[in-house]
Amino acid sequence: MKTKELSKQDQRGLYVVYDVALKDLEELEDTLTLLGSHYIQRSSSRAKGQSDGSRVKGQSERSHSSATADLHSSWSQTDVDRVAVLLDLWTCEAAFLESKVQLLNCYIDAYQHVTGPEERFSLAQVITDIMHRRPRLHLDMGAEYFVQAYRAEMVCMQTHQQLVRTVLDNQIDRQREYLHRVWRGGQGQGATPCDYGLPPNYAAKHLVSLGGGSPALMNVFLLEVHHSLSLASEMYQVLTKAHTELCQLHRARGVTERVTLEQRLLQQALQHWHSLDPPGAYYSSQIQKDLFSDVFMEDPSLVRAVGVSLIRSAEEHGMKQGKEKQFFAVETFSKLLEIVTIRHRLMESAAETAHLAQLYKTQALELGFDEFHLYVRPVQFEFAVQRDTADHRPLFVTALLQDDSLMDRYTPSKFPLSIQELDENQIGKFSFYSEEAVVDLMNRSAIENLQVTLACQVTQKNALIGAVKQACLCYWSETFTGSPEEDLSSSGDANSLAKQGHKVHKDTSEPKRTGAGTKERLTEAFVSIQLEKVGPRDEMLNSFIKRRQIMGVVMMNPDEVAKIKRGLIIEFCRKFSVRMSQCFVRGQIIGLYHSLTTLLDELPDIRQSHFLIGQDHELKSDMDSGLGVRPDPRKFQRRPRRLLSADGRMFLNLWFIPHYTEVLLMFRTLEDSACSRALHHSLEIVSALHDIIYYLVSFARLGNPGVFSSRRGGGAGGGAGGGELTADWGGTEGIGAELWEVQRQVDSLCDPGSPEAVGRLLQLRRHVLFLQYDTAVRHLIREAFLSSGNIVAYQSVSDNMGHALPALSDSVRTNHSSLLSLPEPMEPHCPRAQRMYPWRSFLACHGLHPVDIWGIPPIEYCMQLCLSGLGDHSRMEANGAILGMSLLMEDVLNSGGRGAAPLRLHDNKVEVSRGKPEEEDGSSMDDSVDDEGDEEEKGFSSGPLQDPLQVLSVLKGFLLLTKQLEVFKESWGRRQLGVEQINTMKIHRHFSRLYRADIEYPSMRALAQQMGKQKDFEALLSDNQPLLPPAGASEVHIKTCQLLRLLESTECDMIRAVQRRITRELTLVTSERARQDTGLPTELWKQGPMKHSLSPERPQIVENFTQQLMECAEQTEEGQLTFPTAHLQRCLSTLGCSVMERERSSFLLYSQFYEQILQQESQLLYRREQDVKNLEESQTINPYSEVSGLCRGMMLQTTALHTRITQLEEEQRGLEQQISLKYRQCYDSLVRHLFSTCIQLKARIDEYHVRMDQDVTQLVSKVRREGVDNIIKLKKFGSTKGNEALLTTQSEKQELHDLSVENSQLTGLLSKVKALGHWRQVVGQGKLHRRLLHSQQREMSCQREALRMKMMSEDEVIVLKQELEVTQRAMTQCQMDYNRTKRLLTKQSAELHEVRHRSAQEAQSRQELDSYRLQKLEQLKEGVGDRDRQLRDLSIQLDRSSRERQLLRQRSAKDIRQVKGQLHQERSLKQKAFQRVDKLQSQVEDVETALSRCTSTPGRSKTSCYTFLHNRSSIRNPEHAGPQQDDSKRDSTTQLERPKTDPSRLRILTTEALLPNLTDGGPASSSLLTHLQQLRLNHQ
Repeated sequence: MKTKELSKQDQRGLYVVYDVALKDLEELEDTLTLLGSHYIQRSSSRAKGQSDGSRVKGQSERSHSSATADLHSSWSQTDVDRVAVLLDLWTCEAAFLESKVQLLNCYIDAYQHVTGPEERFSLAQVITDIMHRRPRLHLDMGAEYFVQAYRAEMVCMQTHQQLVRTVLDNQIDRQREYLHRVWRGGQGQGATPCDYGLPPNYAAKHLVSLGGGSPALMNVFLLEVHHSLSLASEMYQVLTKAHTELCQLHRARGVTERVTLEQRLLQQALQHWHSLDPPGAYYSSQIQKDLFSDVFMEDPSLVRAVGVSLIRSAEEHGMKQGKEKQFFAVETFSKLLEIVTIRHRLMESAAETAHLAQLYKTQALELGFDEFHLYVRPVQFEFAVQRDTADHRPLFVTALLQDDSLMDRYTPSKFPLSIQELDENQIGKFSFYSEEAVVDLMNRSAIENLQVTLACQVTQKNALIGAVKQACLCYWSETFTGSPEEDLSSSGDANSLAKQGHKVHKDTSEPKRTGAGTKERLTEAFVSIQLEKVGPRDEMLNSFIKRRQIMGVVMMNPDEVAKIKRGLIIEFCRKFSVRMSQCFVRGQIIGLYHSLTTLLDELPDIRQSHFLIGQDHELKSDMDSGLGVRPDPRKFQRRPRRLLSADGRMFLNLWFIPHYTEVLLMFRTLEDSACSRALHHSLEIVSALHDIIYYLVSFARLGNPGVFSSRRGGGAGGGAGGGELTADWGGTEGIGAELWEVQRQVDSLCDPGSPEAVGRLLQLRRHVLFLQYDTAVRHLIREAFLSSGNIVAYQSVSDNMGHALPALSDSVRTNHSSLLSLPEPMEPHCPRAQRMYPWRSFLACHGLHPVDIWGIPPIEYCMQLCLSGLGDHSRMEANGAILGMSLLMEDVLNSGGRGAAPLRLHDNKVEVSRGKPEEEDGSSMDDSVDDEGDEEEKGFSSGPLQDPLQVLSVLKGFLLLTKQLEVFKESWGRRQLGVEQINTMKIHRHFSRLYRADIEYPSMRALAQQMGKQKDFEALLSDNQPLLPPAGASEVHIKTCQLLRLLESTECDMIRAVQRRITRELTLVTSERARQDTGLPTELWKQGPMKHSLSPERPQIVENFTQQLMECAEQTEEGQLTFPTAHLQRCLSTLGCSVMERERSSFLLYSQFYEQILQQESQLLYRREQDVKNLEESQTINPYSEVSGLCRGMMLQTTALHTRITQLEEEQRGLEQQISLKYRQCYDSLVRHLFSTCIQLKARIDEYHVRMDQDVTQLVSKVRREGVDNIIKLKKFGSTKGNEALLTTQSEKQELHDLSVENSQLTGLLSKVKALGHWRQVVGQGKLHRRLLHSQQREMSCQREALRMKMMSEDEVIVLKQELEVTQRAMTQCQMDYNRTKRLLTKQSAELHEVRHRSAQEAQSRQELDSYRLQKLEQLKEGVGDRDRQLRDLSIQLDRSSRERQLLRQRSAKDIRQVKGQLHQERSLKQKAFQRVDKLQSQVEDVETALSRCTSTPGRSKTSCYTFLHNRSSIRNPEHAGPQQDDSKRDSTTQLERPKTDPSRLRILTTEALLPNLTDGGPASSSLLTHLQQLRLNHQ
């Protein structure tokens, strides 16, 4: 597609067009068609007028035929190129929409970066406003062609788009620089606790365009988000507000003027942005370095490092431990935040002060003053001397032009800070340039010095705003004010002033100055900042000198000196603010009077009859000063030409509008406090009067919607001429009556001369008027439209009132677009938020621009906006609703209205009133309202009120009560019906019946029971029966009872909702506890409608656990931390809960995310399946058959439509005839009565003519007779001729008179006969006419009946034919079904026969199988019996063998025991044998030794032999061994060393000694020897 063409793609990439876009295109087409028709008609009308003039001028030169042809061509509008007009419309509209899209894309790109709900809402509102923007066209006859208007609008939008794009691109660059500074080196990247709170970084990869192919702003990276782009909504609001104020100040009456002003504003803004100097450019280099430098303070890591270093240094010095360390850390970072905030505010105030100073200098030069009026020469406290504190300010600032000796012509080279003019060495000495400088500011004294510096700078800024505002408003008042002579003539009191000229004397406070020109008058609006500052500055220095003298040595302490200086500087700022606040108040008064004068210029009758217009420097008389004034309540002009007296303590004249020069000099000679108080009272009175008059005029103009369309955009001050005010909405007479009523109420006050009382009265009246309109629009008008079924009007009022009514009310409004918002639980207007966050609360309440130049609410625009979408009939209904509200208020006043006040819960009046003094007006006056409780208990009605303050307080309370009732009523209805809005007639009727049965009737019955009239409400009430209140009950008590009933119902609903939620939560918790698995409790975390929002937050689990754990930590001397066991357990429990909460949030977040993805994928899959299905169907369907079917359907529809049209035409003709006959019948009697009345009148006229003729004739005859008699008398004296001729003439005349009388009588009789005949004829004709009418009616009824019968018969024929066709099709279908069913039955019968044959065969085979199975079972039984017998035999054998084996085991065991005993015995014997062998070996050795000795001594040999023989005998006979065994035992226990002998020799000897005995033992002895040898070998 082309780049200039707009397109929209769906998820599959297909180009789509929304149905809403098609509807908008149709509406745009209709609008453009109407616009083209209008301009064609206007061009033709203009051409027609020119042709008429030229034809009259050159009629002699042109032929009659050519003139007629031109006339016909102009009438047929053939002289206009319609195609060219349509082409221009299309071209201009396409270019306009393209410019709108370019501007819209800028805000949409900014919207993509914003995440806060309030900021997104503000930007969405801006986008919506731009989407609905249309060209502002001047549709008057003398206006230019629409092409110029379109071009002007496109220039505005293009300039706007350039400005927004430039600002936002610059903001993106600045944000990138800031992020680069924060995340330089890639530190942290948000992964550590130290990085928490820093703005998210982005990866400089993958540039994307949020606006598609043609980006509106610069391209950003994929994950790059800048939340600060929400300032785009602030830009739009500021530009809109500036344009509105310019239109009001310039009194722009036409569309062209407003568009031109917008162009100039946007061009100036764009030019100023390109030439904008950096902040601090007007200050010195040192101030730029210390305050505006971003080297250190703009880097959050460096600022954080300062706090961390201070905490570590305290730890190293051992100053803080445990909780003290935590408190010290919190206090350190709190101080850092305070320093950062103060620096930001100080930079902002200093930059704004510099810009205001440039404006101030420009104004001073234009008015003839020098720039030194802005500066004050710095005087330090230490070098100050005693000064004169007398006020040297001149009464007229113009005196400084001739003599400026009082002024100090000091002018610095650079603009200083405000604190530097007071104290530069101590309080004003600070720096944010380096870490050391910031560390020096980290103490309470330095922070207090910064706060004082900020207070001084803000005071200086406010003073410059007041001075500039006063001068600007005076300039506009001078520019758009008529000449003094015109004002004097329009005031209607010039003659009286001329007559009182000899009484005029020179007033002391406001002397007359003659010969003042425009520039001289504007010069008086100049404010010298130096003169306003010098007096409070000298008082401050004198106070410091006195304290220094008194305190003496204490002043040597620098901290004490700084504390004293701070207190004195704050007092100086307060006094200076009080002085400069007078400029603000004077400027507001001048602006209000200027706006009021502008309005009265459009209503000259009201201005001339009710107001006095002041002149510049006019003379004042004694009556103007309030001396001896006797006001006449019937006239306005005989009052003093002052609002308040010269001392400001007495109220004089409400209807005097002074000149702005008089406002500038008002109360100048009074003290500052008295002057401020008097100006405040004046502002209170003037603002209330201004709003009241604007409301009255705007309400009267509600009947002229054309006035609003011509004034739209001009706001309160601009607009075209008011035109004639319709009487239905009050008109001029209604405005005058209301003004008379205001004056009557002022005169009825207890103290009419008290400015406080008058101001309170007017403020209350303004509130009552606005509340009345608000209540009527919000509730009565909308309810009237809804009950009558006018849904379009209801929706129009509902949509418009949301934007219009909040601007008229005094309700609390919050600025949601503030970048520094309050924490979530706090409200901007609550005292706690204002105490803890004063600056943020101020921004949230008043916005970034709390002070403006104009500041007058657009009352007429808001009132007209509420009813802008209504037609004439709907406007009349709205007027009736407003009138009904007025009548209801009158009923409340007539019934006394006691206790009319908004309902307050728990008697907390302060909470409801929000601290507004207006709410307490009714209760603070004479305590009359609070002392009437007994009267209300005794009776519900009393006499009307007399005090106007009480009257207005009662009305205000009643209106607030009504609004409370309506709000709770609507909320109750939505809850009961389960709907979001009650916006249809059906729902409203259902709601009305429900409210009547559940709320209204029970409250009425309770009220009647309270009044003792419960018998009236005992019977049941039907739906159609009207519900009347109890007799004597006032409207206040009725609404109060209903409101209490609604509150009870609301409380019950809330309790039930809480109970349901508790029950649901308990059920879920119980079910989760009953679970046996180890899964997470996801059922408790699930929400109802899950929305797609993937914005994970960083949990504070570790930080919170560490903080909680360190709360009870104790540090030992070795540097170890100890924790109590219970505290550690609590911390661990909290940690577990936190982990579980994190799991819950993660589950919710990702479940929503994946559910959204699955939903999108399922929808996409379904769409693709549908597309494939449609594609397959389109391929299978024959296009020709489809087209033929469509054509046939269209033909049938066309035929049906033709038939319906014919039927409707016949019905219309019948209805027209019936209506004409009906009207004839209705008006027949009236016509006859009119005819008879005319006849009677004609008869009376004829009688009158006859009587008049008779009277004239009689008079003539009488005069003739008298004349004849006189002539005869005269002839007696001077004539001799006779009188016969005269007598004869007289007699003839008499006869002639008699004949004429008789003729008239006969004529009358004849007329009566004719009238009677005519009457008979008319009566007959009437009878015939009535018969004819009856016959015609019967004929028409018969025709309608015949037509109806014919149509019914035709319809029946058609229906029967259709039924016949349907029956035939059904029969055909039944025949087909029958044939199909028959074939199916035949097939099923064959299958059934086959199945039966198969089943028979299967049964036979089953029988054979059963017999075979029985045989096999018998064989198996026999085999089993044989096996059982064999098994029993085998078991018997097994038992026998087992017994045998058991016996064998027993024998073998016995043998084994015997063997074991033998072996044990043998073992013991062997052991003894071994011992004996050892002993024998030793003996053998002894024998050998002896034998060796015997060879030498024979005696010894014998002994030895004897011994040897004796030993051998002892071996053979051990029982005879007696003592020798004992010795051997003793010897065996004693270990002796055996001598080494020859083993072979030992074996031979042993064998020889033992063989004889062993052989005697037999086999046992041989086996014993064998065992002995084995044992010995084993032993060895």
